[in-house]
Amino acid sequence: MPTRNAVCLCTDRNTLIPALFVADAVKSSAKDPLNAFDVIIFIERSNVSEAAEQWMEARGIVLCDNLDMAPLRRIAKFEQRLSAATLIKLVVAEHLAARYDKILYLDTDVTIHNDVSAIFSLDTGEFAVAAVGTGWRWPSTVDTARQALFRDHVRALGMTEPFRFINTGVLLIDVFKWNRAEVGARALDFIRRNQDLCFLPDEHGLNAVLDGRQAEISPPWNMQPPLLQSAMVRHTAEPIIVHYVGADKPWKKYGYGKRIRQNLPANRLYDAFVRNSPWPDWLDAQWTYGDFRKNVVYELRLISRRLRRAPSAPLSRRQLRIEAGNFCHYCLETPFADVTQGIVIREAGMLRLSKSHAVPA
Repeated sequence: MPTRNAVCLCTDRNTLIPALFVADAVKSSAKDPLNAFDVIIFIERSNVSEAAEQWMEARGIVLCDNLDMAPLRRIAKFEQRLSAATLIKLVVAEHLAARYDKILYLDTDVTIHNDVSAIFSLDTGEFAVAAVGTGWRWPSTVDTARQALFRDHVRALGMTEPFRFINTGVLLIDVFKWNRAEVGARALDFIRRNQDLCFLPDEHGLNAVLDGRQAEISPPWNMQPPLLQSAMVRHTAEPIIVHYVGADKPWKKYGYGKRIRQNLPANRLYDAFVRNSPWPDWLDAQWTYGDFRKNVVYELRLISRRLRRAPSAPLSRRQLRIEAGNFCHYCLETPFADVTQGIVIREAGMLRLSKSHAVPA
């Protein structure tokens, strides 16, 4: 019997190796035969080497290269680190409607730490999408200037309070409900009409049309590295997926926007992957000594902002502790859909994937 679930990644030439890394990790972590799924990588044919195609075929990873990207390129203005591939997530449900019931979409800048197929057991209820709320979802008493900017922006997007904004790097899509509500088409139309407002096109467009109408799942499905620096957080939420948003990518050891020696464990995961791949030198080519110098410059600027108490200064240790406490309270008190349904459990004060789904340590 064919599977009705799929994990989808959308990429271009620049992030093909990260997409292969994530796809391999997803398949390696799969445990539960009741949650069978395909892994699909969307990419234009011209961006796929013969070695990559053979590698995917040998591992049972599906290559989808028949999606016309030209219309997507005309919809949004893309920053340097973004491309039209970021919009593919808005059309995968329509493209795959005849074959799949549920799609787990993943950005390529994630690392996988448990069996993601457990999420296919989730009943999203009336909603077409399940996702994790951003940091603005939990109460905060610090960094009010950034919060004010966020509130102004989401109001401009047309969202209404309490601004249930989601990160779109990890999305569980109910294909029928998504297509019935024309979620993707409406999001693309919003982006087309509001290009300057949608500087993160897929995220802003999707949040604008959903306006909080989604099933909220717990943070382990989309954890971000800054939070995991807190021991309090690490003892409250055990990551299933870690998402490296912004400039801080797990395959880049150095660069502007990164902290010195930050995320080295993720870099080591990449090192283990490429060492036994057709691309053993790829990781070393992702940074130069110029990137290291940019990293040092970034650190010095952060120190300067902190000393000047500039609005863009990093949070102090006291503020970080407050934020960690707020996040932990959010984790332990919010009725997340996956927790209510027993996919993720609260055990000894920690959110973790249920043992019936988790990969043995």
